[in-house]
Amino acid sequence: MSGLRESQKAGRRRQILKAARRHFTERGYEAATIEAIAETAEMSAVTIFNHYGTKGGVLLALVSESDGILIGKINEILGDPPPDPLEAVLRFSQVICRHALEYLHKPVWRHVIATAVIEGNSEFGRGYAALDRELVRMLAGLLEILRDRGHLPADYPSTIAAGVLYNLHNARFVEFMSDDEMPLETFDKLVRADVAYAMRQCR
Repeated sequence: MSGLRESQKAGRRRQILKAARRHFTERGYEAATIEAIAETAEMSAVTIFNHYGTKGGVLLALVSESDGILIGKINEILGDPPPDPLEAVLRFSQVICRHALEYLHKPVWRHVIATAVIEGNSEFGRGYAALDRELVRMLAGLLEILRDRGHLPADYPSTIAAGVLYNLHNARFVEFMSDDEMPLETFDKLVRADVAYAMRQCR
């Protein structure tokens, strides 16, 4: 019986997040309401509050769901990385940015980023920071794979380089999400220039 209850609970959560993603994308975070999300999910607003507490809690759950999917995509890169280190890091950056856009629109990501900064000590802020740390760890793992395969020098400082390269990516990510007119091609071009320069300095 407990297994059935857990399955039903997970199903309700999926319904809520699917409806929330639609409303946040179509109407924006500020305009979306718990009541509208509940109507689309075909359940009461009280049920949503019981699951997530606030609209911010729903957004945090959406970001967490997005993170899980993103980690899977990054693991695919680690399993078969391009042999060229620059191209491998660029692939890493591109996957993050494209996944973000597929999942939520720029205005919603602006709210996510702002909330993570303003509420840095909240559950939301800590969760967002934890993802950043995990992505840096995975980028370091990518560089170590390339180093072990002879595509980078044996003494390449993968951990330090990963922190630097991820911060460069992240700065451009914020810039990209802040500008509704910036196309992905411009983001890619800027990251390529930044990463190429930084990787030369780390060799």
